Amino acid sequence: MSNITLKKLWFDNMFSYGENNFIDLEKSRITQLTAPNGSGKSSIAMIIQEALYNKNVKGIKKADILNRWSKKKSWKVKLEFSQNIGDTEITYEVHVARTGAQTKVQLWEDGVDITEHKVLDTYKKIQQIIGTDFEVFSQLSYQSSTDLLEFLKATDANRKKFLINLFNLEKYIAIGEKVKSKSGAVDRELVKLQGELKSIQDFLAVTDIPEKKTEVFVPSVDQSLQQEIGVLQTKLDNLHSTNKKIDKNKLYIEERNNLIFQSGLHEPAEFEFWDEYQTLKQDLIVLKRDITQLENDVSNIKVNDTCPACGQTIDTSHLEKLKADLKDQLDEKTTLHLEGMTKATKWSNEIKAIDDKKKEYLDNRRKIERFETLTQLIDHNLPTEHLDAQDIQLHIDTLNQEFTTQDKLAFEALEHNKSVGIHNARVDALIDQKNDFSNRQNNVKSDTLTKSNQINSLNILKKAFSTSGIVAFKLENLTKELEVSINHYLSLLSDGQFQVEFKLDKEKLNISVINNGLATPIETVSGGEFSRIQTSILLAIRSLLSKLGGSSINLLFLDEITGVLDDEGKDKLIEVLQSEPNLNVFLISHDFTHPLIDKISIVKEDNISSIQ
Repeated sequence: MSNITLKKLWFDNMFSYGENNFIDLEKSRITQLTAPNGSGKSSIAMIIQEALYNKNVKGIKKADILNRWSKKKSWKVKLEFSQNIGDTEITYEVHVARTGAQTKVQLWEDGVDITEHKVLDTYKKIQQIIGTDFEVFSQLSYQSSTDLLEFLKATDANRKKFLINLFNLEKYIAIGEKVKSKSGAVDRELVKLQGELKSIQDFLAVTDIPEKKTEVFVPSVDQSLQQEIGVLQTKLDNLHSTNKKIDKNKLYIEERNNLIFQSGLHEPAEFEFWDEYQTLKQDLIVLKRDITQLENDVSNIKVNDTCPACGQTIDTSHLEKLKADLKDQLDEKTTLHLEGMTKATKWSNEIKAIDDKKKEYLDNRRKIERFETLTQLIDHNLPTEHLDAQDIQLHIDTLNQEFTTQDKLAFEALEHNKSVGIHNARVDALIDQKNDFSNRQNNVKSDTLTKSNQINSLNILKKAFSTSGIVAFKLENLTKELEVSINHYLSLLSDGQFQVEFKLDKEKLNISVINNGLATPIETVSGGEFSRIQTSILLAIRSLLSKLGGSSINLLFLDEITGVLDDEGKDKLIEVLQSEPNLNVFLISHDFTHPLIDKISIVKEDNISSIQ
């Protein structure tokens, strides 16, 4: 058995806690962990679970582990533990850091980094070292009175289910289901074999083997005809190819002759006054704007010799002079604009004429280039008319007819022989099939007997792995062992006053309490007595699970189990826990204190908890 010792724990910003929290997990055999409700007492066990198994019993997601009141957006935990096998001790450290959506895990063995490339692979290695799965570890390291209360107050039938789950006996039921499934599959195979056997027997009873047929002589074909036809066909193909070239040559000549172009082409010069033309267009825009402004100014000057307010005569000579000056300016700019528009129109026409000449130039250039290309493509060595291929075609047709006649006769003979070959092959296949079926019949009979024997064996296994088989046997033995262990602890806690008695049958588990030799239902005992029984069951279950799991875990969190114990009962509990070998216990409570054991307090200020 491997002994696992959880030694030291550091953590920051997890659940209700802030930074720089530390607990020496093996400092004392028994440590009181006290704090008001909601301070994070039970969270410490889940922090250890996260460090070792990448999950916690409450299923809280990684993002929700971070204390939402913390100023930092990351959390981390470091756990030191050791593994003892015989006289050999190996020390491990696991570091887990969560920043944003990224989780980093590191594992050291005696100071050597043994972290795997993938996070999940590292956690698999940790579980291999611990030696138990998450469910067993959680039960070994953390126990609450609430869980056992459900067991003790459950119906007799549900108590039995609780023990089946607790001792992981479902695996035997699962094996039974697999055996049942296998039995069904074998049974289907047996039915299939029986059907196959009947089919074989029916085939052998009705199948007749026909007589084989004889092949005929296959006449030969004169292959020289084919060669001669090939030579003539090559000549014919060459003639056709030459005629196609003649047709293409005619098209080139015709297209070239149809091309009309001018020789001695010259590319038109660019427009001489292009820059002046662009400047003129800008000047016309400015003149037009000035003319519009002057027209508005002239129209806005109102000449009136009488004041509209007092009726007195006004001297309007200066307004008339101003209006005359503006009209002179307007006439001058209008004249300039007209002259400019005339010149611009002239230049625009000249530019268009040049563009037309450029287009004509480019068109003639393309014609010249096409003419030159066609001149190069024309083959003057080709005749102007098609070559006659009629005589060659007639000769080919004659030879083809002769060859076809010979080939037909040979083909018919080959087809006949092919048909004979298929027929004879089928006969051989039927003979082989009949022989195979005869052999297969013997094999199927043997397989049918084997499957029948398998069915009988599987039926035995189905019975063995049913709830009344191995499960019942193991549950009975484990229940007896659990009863002995419970009574051991209960005797210590009650000075021998109490014992429990389990009565197990096919459907349920009944618990009776023996009080000074007298049996009484568990529902009738007092709160303090009930708590002693709870505690005894808790310690007994942990001891048995540790034995079954193959690993001993030194750490145990007991959550609120002292609530209904009197002072004597609490003293007895402390004595029993101190007598347990290789066990460090943390008693979680919001009010329990004991003068003889160490104490750790949790203080919560401004929504941040810290270890004191």
